[in-house]
Amino acid sequence: MSDEDTDDFEDEDYGDEDGGDEEPSPHEVSFDEDTEGVLVAGKRFSAGGMTRKQLGEFAKHVEAVAAKSGHAVTIVASGDLTDTGPAPDDTVYTEVHIGFEGGRGGTDGPETISRDVALHVLEKAKAVPAEVWAEIGEKLEGREREGWDEASVSMYFTCVGPLTAATLAFGVLGTEDGEGPGKYMRGVNMEQEAHEEGVWGQKVTYVQYESPESEEVDLGDAAHAERVRELGVEHARYFIIARYD
Repeated sequence: MSDEDTDDFEDEDYGDEDGGDEEPSPHEVSFDEDTEGVLVAGKRFSAGGMTRKQLGEFAKHVEAVAAKSGHAVTIVASGDLTDTGPAPDDTVYTEVHIGFEGGRGGTDGPETISRDVALHVLEKAKAVPAEVWAEIGEKLEGREREGWDEASVSMYFTCVGPLTAATLAFGVLGTEDGEGPGKYMRGVNMEQEAHEEGVWGQKVTYVQYESPESEEVDLGDAAHAERVRELGVEHARYFIIARYD
C-alpha cells in the first residue's frame, strides 16, 4: 500500500573498481533514485542557499529529531539529488518537505492513492508538537530558516528523482483506446516507454523538476465532493502518474 512506501535515509556506499572496501558517498545521504510522485503531509521550505552536502547533513538532523521525539517524520526533497545530480558542494534549488508520506509511486504505471490514508497522515502531521518542528528548524539559517518558521502544516504533492514530473489525477484506470470520463492521462517510465495503462479523469495538480516542483493540494471532503460532482463518477479514485522526461 502506498502509505507504507516511506523511505529512510541511509548512507550510500560505493566500492572501488576492484570490489575492495566500500567508502561512503560524499553526499552522505541517499535521496530518491526513482522518478516518482509523492504526497507529503507536513511543512515545506525552499532550499536555495544550501549545498547538496548541507542538505544531506540537515536530513541526518531531521532523522535524529524524529528518533528522539517519537514523531517519525521524514524528509522529501524535490527533483534529482542523486549522485548523478548536484555535486556535494553545488548549491541545490529544491523544495524540501518534512512530514509523513501519504503515498508515492507512478514510475511504471498509475499508483492508487487512498484518500483516507492521506487524510490520516495529515492529522498526524498536525499533531506534531510545535517544539519538535522548532527543533528541526534549528539547523537552518537565512532564507531557509525564515521560510521554515513561516511554513504551515499542509498536504503537498511533489516529484522526486531524475528528470521527474508527476500528475496527481482523479478518475478511473483505462487505456488510451478505451473510453472514460474526462481526459486521458498516462506517464512514461525510466526507460522512456509510455505506460500501458493510464487514468481517465481530471488532473488535480501537476509538478515537474523545472517548476512547479511542489504544489499544495486539498483532499478534504468539500474538495473531494466537488471533484466527484464534476467528473460524475462516484467510484473514482486518486492516482499518481509519474513521467521520466
